Amino acid sequence: MNFAIIPARIGSKRIRNKNIKIFNSKPMLFWVYRELKKSKIFDKIIVTTDSKKISKVAKRIGFKNIIYRPKKLANDYCPIKPVIRNAISQLKINEIPDNVCCVFPCNPFLLSQDLKKTFKILKKNTNEFIYPVVKYSHPIQR
Repeated sequence: MNFAIIPARIGSKRIRNKNIKIFNSKPMLFWVYRELKKSKIFDKIIVTTDSKKISKVAKRIGFKNIIYRPKKLANDYCPIKPVIRNAISQLKINEIPDNVCCVFPCNPFLLSQDLKKTFKILKKNTNEFIYPVVKYSHPIQR
């Protein structure tokens, strides 16, 4: 089984409600969900959130698996690994996932074909982790 887990918390400091902010007439979460579904890689697509507002938007988009996480896992200093571990532990299933993909919700340019290519690399090399990397033409601080 392959799971995609989307950690969507409400507490962005720079852009208020960024995970559900409208981008090109749809909430940011929509674009990630669409590409995850289109890839046909994942048996479960899960949102983990600390927000009823995000939960409502996620349900309207089509998410069936929404997990609430405690406030201690929804602050600026919490690493992502405990968030993902918490989401997996809350699922009401008997199977352990073969692969878990953490996909951040503010990624409207995610493409299903990139997910498929990455999944092939993961299966071929039995890597534990794959991170996307992009070369910037100028300093990232700008």
